[in-house]
Amino acid sequence: MKRRFYLTLMAVAAFMFVLPARALDLGDVRVNARFLTDRMAFELKLNERQYNDLFEINFDFFNNVDPYVSALSRADARAMDAYYRYLDERNDDLRWILSSAAYVKFMSIDYFFRPIYAVNNVCYVRIYKVYPDRRFFYYGLPVHYYSYRGAHGRKYFGGVSYYKKNFRKHYSHKVYAGHFQCRPEYRPHDFGRPNHSVRPPRPVCPPQRPVPHVKPVRPSKPVPPAVSRPPKHDNDKHDRYERRDKRKEEIGNRRSERLDRSSTRKSIREI
Repeated sequence: MKRRFYLTLMAVAAFMFVLPARALDLGDVRVNARFLTDRMAFELKLNERQYNDLFEINFDFFNNVDPYVSALSRADARAMDAYYRYLDERNDDLRWILSSAAYVKFMSIDYFFRPIYAVNNVCYVRIYKVYPDRRFFYYGLPVHYYSYRGAHGRKYFGGVSYYKKNFRKHYSHKVYAGHFQCRPEYRPHDFGRPNHSVRPPRPVCPPQRPVPHVKPVRPSKPVPPAVSRPPKHDNDKHDRYERRDKRKEEIGNRRSERLDRSSTRKSIREI
């Protein structure tokens, strides 16, 4: 009885120890591959043959990336190199089952072209952000949903795409021949995003802005002060009248003097 109790206790402890390590996983590889395949087939309008091949390609991609999920959440450089290598292989395989027009549309949709991203050290599948209802499917199960385990992966064909080798057997569409590899600038958008709650330290001495060159302004000419006339007073008018009266008096005096002179002259003559 005690032995069973200790075994049960150890099993519970082991389960609790393993649970945090699996918390960063994306979930079941087969379920993720089917959900992504279902939405791609719906939006890109694929037929049944394309739907089944697409499931195999998505399954191989999620299965290859699954061991690197924990390191991807920390933006590990080696994990990102492995992730984008498998992603380029997956996108290369899709060129052989999608028409050129469907592939161009596929590249323009981020949750199809770059299906995994990380936020705050946790990895997510983008398709679930657009389609949150994980229980709804447009199509039924793929033909090899339970039996496929990666038999058409590149490691079994010397690194060459199985779908490229068998392209002529099943397809005759025009293959997209443009650039399809993920570019380096995608990495900061997919992984390694900084935590916005931690503010970067402020610089001690902020850089000073350069002072723009200002053209010297010539000094303006000094403006001469305005000449103001002395204010007029009422006394001026009175003085003017006095001067006029004096002139009249002087003229009268002069006339009287002349008359007196003339009278004296006449009297002298008469004598």
